[in-house]
Amino acid sequence: MPTPYDYSDAPPQQFELIPHGTIATCVLHILAGGVGEDGMLKRSKAGDAEMLAAEFTVGDGPHKGRKLWEYMILAGTTDGHAKSADINRGTLKAILDSALGLKPDDVSPQARAARTVSLKQFEGMTFIGKIGIEKGRPKNDGTGESWPDKNVLAGVITPDKKEWHPVEQPPPFNGGGGGAQATSPNTAPPVERPEWAS
Repeated sequence: MPTPYDYSDAPPQQFELIPHGTIATCVLHILAGGVGEDGMLKRSKAGDAEMLAAEFTVGDGPHKGRKLWEYMILAGTTDGHAKSADINRGTLKAILDSALGLKPDDVSPQARAARTVSLKQFEGMTFIGKIGIEKGRPKNDGTGESWPDKNVLAGVITPDKKEWHPVEQPPPFNGGGGGAQATSPNTAPPVERPEWAS
């Protein structure tokens, strides 16, 4: 039987935020929720939107290994969802451009072909990101307190920016053994905008 571990000398928790404006290599990991394209999206609690649950891991520099998370709405029932989806598709395009070394204004047939991808192809994609700090929003519990500030992906550095440099991409996913979540059949119907919202 293993002996219990003495945690007394374990390092303290990390509460320091990554400084605003930090440029770093980031790796995108998708926390698949079993709905939407390839089962890669998660549905909102209200059931009115589908989003990409993205985890960004810093791949280099003094903050290597730190993570930040974002929900990127890609489908929904309201005008706000539609606007969010447009913004988030722009971010995903920038991630592709950064990862593949494409200039944002390159609309050649080759660039269009490189940007025509399924959501599962974003898994493991490495790109250059700019990390920011988002002020904590007020809690909805009547205490008047706010959530703590948090790091967010503030932008994506594309090849037209001086901070960009080429990054190596991981080999394509070969199927592995634990990918049942992403390969399970899509059983939930898609979220659609009601006619009255059009």
